[in-house]
Amino acid sequence: MVILIINWQDWKNPYAGGAEVYLYEIFSRLAKKGHKIILLCSRAPGQKYYEILDGFEIFRIGKRFNFNFYVPFAIRGILRSRKVDVIIDDQNKIPFYSPLYTSKKNFIMIMHLFRKAIYKETNFIFASYVYFTERLIPVLYPHSHFIAISHSSAMDLREMGVKKSISVVHCGIPELGDNFVVPRQRNLVIYVGRVKRYKSIDHLIYAIHNLRKEIIVELAIVGDGDARQELMSLAKKLGLPMEFKGYVSEREKYEMYYRARVVVQPSIKEGWGLTAVEAQACGTPVVCANSPGLKETVIDGKTGYLYEYGNINELSDKIKDLLFDDEKWNSFSRAAKEWAKNFSWDNSAEQMEEILLQEIKG
Repeated sequence: MVILIINWQDWKNPYAGGAEVYLYEIFSRLAKKGHKIILLCSRAPGQKYYEILDGFEIFRIGKRFNFNFYVPFAIRGILRSRKVDVIIDDQNKIPFYSPLYTSKKNFIMIMHLFRKAIYKETNFIFASYVYFTERLIPVLYPHSHFIAISHSSAMDLREMGVKKSISVVHCGIPELGDNFVVPRQRNLVIYVGRVKRYKSIDHLIYAIHNLRKEIIVELAIVGDGDARQELMSLAKKLGLPMEFKGYVSEREKYEMYYRARVVVQPSIKEGWGLTAVEAQACGTPVVCANSPGLKETVIDGKTGYLYEYGNINELSDKIKDLLFDDEKWNSFSRAAKEWAKNFSWDNSAEQMEEILLQEIKG
């Protein structure tokens, strides 16, 4: 099977996030099983225009802000020189509308839909552009098979009018083994992920600022993105000492999971909560906003807590509870590890392969 994937960026891009982890973990496994994977994506400064990497044949064109305009021409060029069995639009923000350019079998892989949440991320004009292009998905992909990474995203698609098949293939986590010996820092709270406005990391900063009036607590932001400077300015305004670690390696990320007492995910909306599940695999309880996607990744009151999105006081209380109650923290930590065992990249890859093969044969 030859699979052409269209995604905004590859996993080596400085702005790569959960969507790129999902793409790499699943399709690198399919490449090892003998399937040919072609990736079309944008090019970050310093990246090659073309390379073979980890079993992927990668074509990089355009930049993050204009990549989608290059896609129609690039698809035609690749199809002239490569035999392709199926095309996957890996959609994150703006659809690529590949059915308009080819009659090849087509899948739409949905990390998550912004819908009205995009208005929190950017200016009104661009937000409206994203919002209305998403609304066109059911119209321009009437015969495509959809793959969502959560039931929340699948529900979004149904509500938008998608009537074709929708499969759910969850994220997995790597086998961690006993490779990490990292002491817990009992007062450390961290956020892990891209630093974007809709992630609502400012809510976490306000919550920690409130807690520091009563207790000693440390905060670290692991990840990078275009909202970083705003958050640094907010922390400075509040007089809140905190660490912005920026982009880190996979090993450093997992070391931070193991070191932290609590991981917080305060986003208004996610396709899934990959970092929440990764943290729980390390035995670290997670406090998540009760938002689409995120609410599927935590067992409330057992492996972590859900709180009402935007409720800073409730967020503070949930964090404080896990910082001070050792008996509860230990119980949550054990349950979190067990819960995370339900998510395997190997299983997700096998499920993806089965879906693609059935569609091609059908």
